[in-house]
Amino acid sequence: MTARRHQAGRTTPMRRGLTHWISRLVLAAAAAAVLAMPFYVGWQYYVFRRDVTPQIATAAAHTAQALQADWKGDASKLPETAAPVVLTYHDISPKSDSPYVVTPDTFDAQLSALEAAGYRSLTTDEFVDYLKGGPAPPRSVYMTFDDGTNGLWVYGDRILAKHHMHAASFLITGRVGQNRPYYLSWEEVTRMAASGRWDFQDHTHDLHWRGAVDAKGTQASALANRLWLPAQQRIETVGEYQTRFSADIAQSLADFNTHKLAKPLMFAYPFSETSERANLPVPGPSLQNMLEQTFAATLTDVSRRPLPAGRRAAGARQVQRLEVYQKTTAKDLLAEIGEWTLVPPVADTPLTQPEEWTRSDGSNAKDIGPLTGAGPYPAGAGYVSAEYLPLTSADWTDYTVNASVSGLADDNNVGVLVRNGSGDPLTVSLSRSSVGIYRGPNEKREQVANKSLVTTTTHQLQITVTGSLTKVLVDGRTELSFTTQATGTEATGGIGISVRNGATSSTWPKFTALKVAQTESSGTSGGPTLLPITKAVLLDPGAAWESAPGVPSGMKIGGDGLAPQGLALSDYAAYEQTRTSGWTNYTVRGTVGRLNTPQVSGAIWVRVGSPQTISVEVTRRGLRVLSGSADARTVVSTKTLADADHHDITITVGSEATWITVDGTVHIQLLAKGETGGVAFSAYRDVTRHAWPTARGFKVVPAEVR
Repeated sequence: MTARRHQAGRTTPMRRGLTHWISRLVLAAAAAAVLAMPFYVGWQYYVFRRDVTPQIATAAAHTAQALQADWKGDASKLPETAAPVVLTYHDISPKSDSPYVVTPDTFDAQLSALEAAGYRSLTTDEFVDYLKGGPAPPRSVYMTFDDGTNGLWVYGDRILAKHHMHAASFLITGRVGQNRPYYLSWEEVTRMAASGRWDFQDHTHDLHWRGAVDAKGTQASALANRLWLPAQQRIETVGEYQTRFSADIAQSLADFNTHKLAKPLMFAYPFSETSERANLPVPGPSLQNMLEQTFAATLTDVSRRPLPAGRRAAGARQVQRLEVYQKTTAKDLLAEIGEWTLVPPVADTPLTQPEEWTRSDGSNAKDIGPLTGAGPYPAGAGYVSAEYLPLTSADWTDYTVNASVSGLADDNNVGVLVRNGSGDPLTVSLSRSSVGIYRGPNEKREQVANKSLVTTTTHQLQITVTGSLTKVLVDGRTELSFTTQATGTEATGGIGISVRNGATSSTWPKFTALKVAQTESSGTSGGPTLLPITKAVLLDPGAAWESAPGVPSGMKIGGDGLAPQGLALSDYAAYEQTRTSGWTNYTVRGTVGRLNTPQVSGAIWVRVGSPQTISVEVTRRGLRVLSGSADARTVVSTKTLADADHHDITITVGSEATWITVDGTVHIQLLAKGETGGVAFSAYRDVTRHAWPTARGFKVVPAEVR
């Protein structure tokens, strides 16, 4: 008994001591945690503030109605749909001496002006869809910001949110998080991407700098050029350059992947130094060609020829941007966008529009008086030239130029340039007694055709540009032609005129009349119908719906509906376009539904592929009918509809007219000239949180001509 008590007396204290010490350790740990919590929270707050700069909202501004009306009027003469204009910004800051940095108030005013003028901003996905051959979107811009600076997060993000707009930031990925707070941090990039207002594209990993490219120390882009190796007293080999280039692009793509950003589709050249401004040997690897292995297209602010966003730029896979400066006012921006907006080849009296011409003779003069006989003529020079709408005519094809010329003498002549800025520009030179076609730029032209004329001081000249063929007719009887080696988008371009005086004492020739008209496209109306209308099932899941030629649509197709998918703001799908180009005398019906808000719209298209494509677009309370080519359409009719979340559309296509009925009560008739083509559906929403509209009961049947 005593032993058991003794043993018990020893055991019990041991158990109490273990429990006691465990309790004390737990209490000590809890106390330490409590004491450490403020330091931990403080550290986390420090890290947060280090990586996420506080955003600053711009002050609420009231824009006078008169100013809004002025902004709207600036864009009223432009096509309702056209190739988007690409804008270049760099940074946003209230205080900066750099001409490339805009203030928050200026940026806010610019977006207000764009909004008032009916513009929307595109995502990169939407812009690339257009470049791949999709139809021109509603009046729009593609806003790009180079370098990835912190002002985009601090000021730009809230301004974009205020105007429901989108922008793309081109990152130098090796500088993200560096030199804070000048550059964005990865945490800010992540938050911007999650907002849906931004997407991110490529501006190199760490080749956005200039380095020596020769023994003299000449500085040029480290991306675009082989660098001078001073230790070896030589320039990089092509192989060394390619290795350095490939490693940089690979690292930038890896950075995007590491931070869970979508793979970039577009690349912006540092300093806009492209292949043409590089020291790579020719023939040999081209910087542009190397970039095309990874990206859909490249962007530059400097181009040797006009490359605004359009079919020519898409073919070249290089797009020229309009640069926005600190001094660019909202009105200036709208005016400059108008000057960059592609228009159809139609000009009734261009000689009465001196503001639309750009002198191309190196004089920097602003008038075309020397070309029309009004003077003043340049002293000591015998040549004057000007180009008409050099930017907005980049995609011109299928057009006819008619010109009247007088004042021709033995030692002077005039010229008319067509396919301006193309891969093979042509100049028709006309004198008293001869006409010739010259190919190539002015400084190195070669004659490819020539004929003699009846000698006279005046001539009537007609030039028709169709595809790769150029036909010239003088005085209605003398004809010559030339087929250019350039094809497709490399053969497009606008016009220019010139006058040449061989002797300073001689009379200057002049243009007395000039007109440009769109030529009727031959199309495929005379060819066979590859898919009979009677065999067409629009909601067949196996049908070829395309967002652009050769690009399958991402819409969900089948059953009773056609519905867009994804996070874009607009979507488009054409039904079997290559097999329906000859369609006519048909009726298409469908119900555009899920019009839950006034900012959501859906449209049924007919005559797709023709120069007079028609789209019937409905919102909850409104109807718009647009007509024109896929690249430039205008509103031809608007109507108010009864407020509803769906509307029934019936369109009958004939050779002489198009008949449109909405909800059985609204009737519109548009005249036609035999244009043929198939059907399509498009949808638009202003923000991603709004549901997509759909097309239900979408059917097409043969129709008898009314």
